[in-house]
Amino acid sequence: MPNLESLIHLCFVLALPVMGVIAMGMGIKTFTLGTQAHQEECKEKIKASTSPDTSTHEAYYLGFFHLYPNIGGGGERVLWTMIKAIQDKYPFMVCVLYSGDSLSRDSILQNVQAKFGLTIRPETIYVVELTNRWWVDYKFPRLTLLMQSLGSLAVASQAIHRFCPDVFIDTVGFAFTYPLIHLLSTRIPVVAYTHYPAISSDMQTMVSSREAGFNNEAIARSALMSKLKSMYYRVFALAYSFAGSFASTIMTNSSWTQNHIVQLFGKPQMTKVVYPPCDTLVLAEFPLVGRQPLVMSLAQFRPEKNHRLQIEAFAHLLKAHPEFVMPASERPLDPETLLVNCRDGSGIRYPVLVMIGGARNIEDEARAEELRQMAARLGIDRQVLVIVNAPWSQILEWLRFGKVGMHTMRDEHFGINIVEMMAAGLLTVAHDSAGPKLDIIVPAIRGAGDVPTDEECLQFPVGFVATTAEQFAESIAIALGASEKLAEGVQRAARTAVSAKFSEDAFRTAFYRSFGPVVRWLDNQRSADDND
Repeated sequence: MPNLESLIHLCFVLALPVMGVIAMGMGIKTFTLGTQAHQEECKEKIKASTSPDTSTHEAYYLGFFHLYPNIGGGGERVLWTMIKAIQDKYPFMVCVLYSGDSLSRDSILQNVQAKFGLTIRPETIYVVELTNRWWVDYKFPRLTLLMQSLGSLAVASQAIHRFCPDVFIDTVGFAFTYPLIHLLSTRIPVVAYTHYPAISSDMQTMVSSREAGFNNEAIARSALMSKLKSMYYRVFALAYSFAGSFASTIMTNSSWTQNHIVQLFGKPQMTKVVYPPCDTLVLAEFPLVGRQPLVMSLAQFRPEKNHRLQIEAFAHLLKAHPEFVMPASERPLDPETLLVNCRDGSGIRYPVLVMIGGARNIEDEARAEELRQMAARLGIDRQVLVIVNAPWSQILEWLRFGKVGMHTMRDEHFGINIVEMMAAGLLTVAHDSAGPKLDIIVPAIRGAGDVPTDEECLQFPVGFVATTAEQFAESIAIALGASEKLAEGVQRAARTAVSAKFSEDAFRTAFYRSFGPVVRWLDNQRSADDND
């Protein structure tokens, strides 16, 4: 029988690891938050720069973790429409934006107005500038998902050190930050709007089956490397699932994302689909007639958007249809001249691929230039335009006159730009996967065999889906040569569908439904504190 002294020694040894974990947690909390006086000083700075309406309700401070608020992408439209919805219904709330952009509040809001047409009141906006965004910007040569996820912890630590909010709202998908917030305080609810799971079963299947993607061609050629990466993905998925389980309220942007997040985070009751907002009201006013043979593409110049497939498809189109090729005697038109010809009725005789997208950094700029060079190598550069960081007003003009829309990303979580093109009246072809397949282009045309006749006017599809360059080229050819009755039928069906399902009003209604319980929880906590 062990004596009392031995039992004490055993308990002490067993307690050492637990005490170490507790001490480490307390150290992380102290390092991240700083002193109470430091946090109070940060809050006073925000109070001095903002003026929420506290006539009927005490102020709440919401921390938005969105490191690229100035990019004009679909994620930024979600962010700012969410903030606008909060300003309209909850004027007592202050939106604190954790930003990696070195821009003032007024500059950011001016850009939001120019890019999205949203008027954000500055009196309840405060920008906390972060200086260590490079942790997630840096392209780690190995273990990129893991390293950037761990890097997000460093960025979130700086964000919370500079101000600890009442609610932490992640709108970019850095789930590894959720346990950190929970460690700092169980009284800070974590609200997640997830555009795309960091890891999915589709990604794991692609690696295990050794299917080449835009960033794993070398690994796909090696059985050993594919097996190692598959193991890495499985371990990362477990860590990602653990981190995501700390979210209090989860919103996803599509059925595809919803299915994956429920599988990973294991919170089906707290996970709701909130489709991204689209400016369908303005776009739906464009006339359906008077369209020019412009093949439009709207997507940030990121590798996963697969712009190269668009150029390949357009090259296939011109090869299969010589009548679409601009003669050497014709002078190619610059963007402004093309728009002038559209405005004054001069028109455009030959199809032009117009690729418009945002560039986050010099790497994105380089990708845009590579697309121009690729078009030149294929001999189609005279009919290809690559436009970077165009203002929203100019994008609207292109959508007003364009006839065909193209989006080529595989497993696009949603595809807000697809919705915008459809609402604007473009005959749109997107990749036959994920969001476009499940939520947006339903029903779809899959090749010439699915094209309805002019007599089949009651059940028109809303667009096209394709997978290969040849299929995209075929769909574009069908769209460019569609009869007036067929084109108008698809245009009207698409516009009606997306205007009802993906409007800003639909987004606000779904957002309030998910966010309302968070506000009630905050009120209950505040009431309990007052009673104490």
